[in-house]
Amino acid sequence: MKTCVGSEWCRFGTQDSTGLGVKLEQMTWGSWMPHKFKIAVSGCPRNCAEATIKDFGVVCVDSGYELHVGGNGGIKVRATDLLCKVETEAEAMEVCAAFIQLYREEAWYLERTAPWIERVGLEHVKAALFDSDQSVPVLAARFRYSQQFMQDDPWAKRAAGEEAELHQHLAEVRPFNTNVQQMEFAK
Repeated sequence: MKTCVGSEWCRFGTQDSTGLGVKLEQMTWGSWMPHKFKIAVSGCPRNCAEATIKDFGVVCVDSGYELHVGGNGGIKVRATDLLCKVETEAEAMEVCAAFIQLYREEAWYLERTAPWIERVGLEHVKAALFDSDQSVPVLAARFRYSQQFMQDDPWAKRAAGEEAELHQHLAEVRPFNTNVQQMEFAK
């Protein structure tokens, strides 16, 4: 998840991009995906969070939210395709959940969203999501149902000190032995 500071700290921000980013991240914690999946929320069309090169990007505008899909950064850059425009944060989250579920159900293992959309076509994705009034709610419900089994805060145990031994510095686990080092150099 990547966000800009949005309307809270930027004079150009049209919406609370950071708040929406936190909600989207919490909604997607622990999700199984065919490949890595990056999400970004930019608080205005200046796109500081680079939402238009992520797997799912939200660009906040005065009238609501533009939802973009299928972006890819790195060596082979692919700009996103505009999926739809929605008016509320709740709608943006619902479409995000539905899109993720559709991707999880249809993409091949290790296929990012960019090649998946190029393979099946943006019109197929839009038809699967929007041809029926029930598609988005049904797909989003399936996503939320699956999250009941994997929804873990990745930092909660560490913050509570439960996994401290797993995150010790190597020097604490295996102290440096100067005698062994001296013997190695002597050889």
